[in-house]
Amino acid sequence: MPPNFPDRLSANSIAVQAGYSVPYLHLLNEEDGPRSRSSSEPTAYTRRKLNQVARAIRLGHGQGRGDSYQPWIRIRKNFSSPTSHQVFDSVGIQARNHHFLSKLEFHTALLISYLGATELRECLPLWPFEHPHPDAGLDSEWVERQDSVPGLLEIASNAGIDHGTYAGTTVPYIASIDLMFRLQQGPRWRLLGISCKPKDVTEKSARAQERIELDRLYCSAVGAHHVHEDGASLNTELIQQLIVMRPAVTFMRLNRQTARFHDFLGSFNELADVCPLADAALAAGRKVGVGQEESFAFFRLGAWLHLIDIDLSQRVQMRKPIKRGGTSVIEWLRSRYWGVNHD
Repeated sequence: MPPNFPDRLSANSIAVQAGYSVPYLHLLNEEDGPRSRSSSEPTAYTRRKLNQVARAIRLGHGQGRGDSYQPWIRIRKNFSSPTSHQVFDSVGIQARNHHFLSKLEFHTALLISYLGATELRECLPLWPFEHPHPDAGLDSEWVERQDSVPGLLEIASNAGIDHGTYAGTTVPYIASIDLMFRLQQGPRWRLLGISCKPKDVTEKSARAQERIELDRLYCSAVGAHHVHEDGASLNTELIQQLIVMRPAVTFMRLNRQTARFHDFLGSFNELADVCPLADAALAAGRKVGVGQEESFAFFRLGAWLHLIDIDLSQRVQMRKPIKRGGTSVIEWLRSRYWGVNHD
């Protein structure tokens, strides 16, 4: 049975105070169970909702791969709120900005991108009916996979969880998982699904817990690893450093394989233990014939790609020699998000 809150306003107030909670306040309001619906409701409203869903599908929402992916829910001017924490920004994977409905999603996406994910689809629909595998359509690797996967309606029914409909209609709600990454583990490609739901909400909302469980069950059905990120243990310093270090995708794609970039890295890594970071970057840049701006861009790109061993969980001080230890930080994060067998 859902927990009984004698003071609903108090529960919402606690959630509002948490920086990550605002986009999920509606979950607290679902604890009273399904809204009663009259069988005499006008069908025009249901038809309108069906038309909205059909239009979104025709426009490609929730579809596409890589740079061409379109999230199911997009940040729009009339979708924002003075108390929300929505973020429209890049995390260094795709040549597009992502639609993050909370800072928790943005911060988690930064971490997984830094760990080496090659694709991010935010707000990926978990379609209610049977549908193609979510990793179909990118390459031939998945030809051997089954052509389709069960819809979330079937998964929810088997788990004894109410799937839900759009309020006031009989139209099945199109749920979505917050973040779906593609990453490489050894010779294999793998999907990683992450439910970003703040601890202050999940501890008080049975419906939020059910939503996370449905995400987990869906991931299990499609062979994806699932993680629930509640934000409680995120390293604030690491997040801030990653915001600074993340490269422009076009710059990364143009330079990551070039001889000039790798020559820069060789010179920089020789100097960084004995010289201040800024001096090492400028000297390495001069050696390969690039100016100040590009030298620092090469430094940030090297740190992002793990080609420079630097501990980003500590504040980077450009007037001091490098702080090594980044490899240990990366291994710990991969164990946390990838699972134990992440090589």
